Amino acid sequence: MSGSQRIQDFPNVNRRVVEIVPLEIADKDLLSALASEITRVFPFQCRVGTVERLPAGALDPHRGQYHATRILEHLAASGRNSFRLLGVTAVDIFTPVMRYVFGEAMFPGRAALVSTYRLGIATSRDDRPRDRSVFTSRVLKEGIHELGHTFELTHCDDPTCVMTASLDMMRIDAKKMQLCYYCKIMLRDKLKEV
Repeated sequence: MSGSQRIQDFPNVNRRVVEIVPLEIADKDLLSALASEITRVFPFQCRVGTVERLPAGALDPHRGQYHATRILEHLAASGRNSFRLLGVTAVDIFTPVMRYVFGEAMFPGRAALVSTYRLGIATSRDDRPRDRSVFTSRVLKEGIHELGHTFELTHCDDPTCVMTASLDMMRIDAKKMQLCYYCKIMLRDKLKEV
């Protein structure tokens, strides 16, 4: 499925459900918190699916990382009838032009992906999560951020908006777990189209 296909192209899609697809991750508390946050930010129900294996062929043996776009394509082609799909994994993911990414999304599209792999790793002495709540907060923000891209929300200039670019841990930690005023308006307008 290309990123430019619209939800109208899929007549059997449940228009009110976001499904979290755990990909070789079984952290029930984290997935439950993410589902609750998705329901708070977006006007949809959210459910957590069963744990699945990562798609064959997603691992790049030369890099020792998983190709995020291949995982997204797998999610989009999976036949699920949910309105949006958010894959969550604990493996290290990349795109061909980036050494690593925290997540990726079809823009626009039905599928998004977030990895917990680097969200608990410090990139400088001050970035290490002080406790589980910091790690959880980062995962929730990145999940919301990637789902926002599926609705054609671009990176926001407001450093406190969840849609600001996720370039490092300091920027992720500085974000709030919500859309800014302008991103809320853009989301509302996009939802009128579906």
